[in-house]
Amino acid sequence: MIQCEQLAKNFGSHKALQNITCAIESEKIVGIIGRNGAGKSTLLHILAGYLQPTRGTCHVFGEKPFNNIQTAANTIMIDDRLSFSNYLTLEEILGMGADFYPNWQGELAFRLLDYARLAKKAKHEQLSKGQLATFNLIYGLASRCALTILDEPMNGMDEAIRNDFYRAILKEYIAFPRTILIASHHLQEMESILEEILLINEGVVIAHAPIDELKQQLISLTGPSHALAPILADSIIYTKKEIAGMTTVVVEASKLFIQEDVLQKKGITTAHLSTSDVCMYLTSSEGSDIDAVFD
Repeated sequence: MIQCEQLAKNFGSHKALQNITCAIESEKIVGIIGRNGAGKSTLLHILAGYLQPTRGTCHVFGEKPFNNIQTAANTIMIDDRLSFSNYLTLEEILGMGADFYPNWQGELAFRLLDYARLAKKAKHEQLSKGQLATFNLIYGLASRCALTILDEPMNGMDEAIRNDFYRAILKEYIAFPRTILIASHHLQEMESILEEILLINEGVVIAHAPIDELKQQLISLTGPSHALAPILADSIIYTKKEIAGMTTVVVEASKLFIQEDVLQKKGITTAHLSTSDVCMYLTSSEGSDIDAVFD
């Protein structure tokens, strides 16, 4: 579905993307994760055909997406900049959806509109930030495009409606499998619907793996400082806390060459991290712990 090779995008002297290489198969829900300014939106805009890369190649449906009719006909991108005519009501906007999208689900769109308590006669410009996000997401789901791109789709929604629409995304995916890319800061909330994560940091892909594999990449160790010191001699330490002779660290699991029962004999316990924590540590700079600011 998507193939990028050495993809880069510059805005003047700012390097938004640097040598992005990745491949995303069809019919998957993939989280595009990264900190603010990591390059997530820039990548999504290139995939949607809105931006032309500075260098490298990008193919969607086997073709370059920029100004491509084939890509445009099979792709929808939903973000907070999506706008409609100020003269049209929500009912009229949804009524015209079938004119643009061959798989348009008008009945579903109106059911979701009623569920979200959005007035059919309201104008798009009259909606609050959370209502705008809800309506735009409804529009994106109802389009049933082969490539559905959601850039921070839950911005402004309250927690209850966010949880409902995560379920709506999953139900729609099951009903009509397609490739759904979701960039969001709410990783813990949406983790259960994702199959893979593409983790971007400072314009570079630093991880692309199924959720379960990514969660196994780092591990937390807690134990007596003197017992941990020799074990950590050759390890990359992502965070370290020392209190009263006890140390807690996060390290790469694959480079921990010691059995768990041996650790236990030394008084060291292990704990797995959440996907959100793994992504946080992988994108942290050395010495970026907030406690270090105050020490």
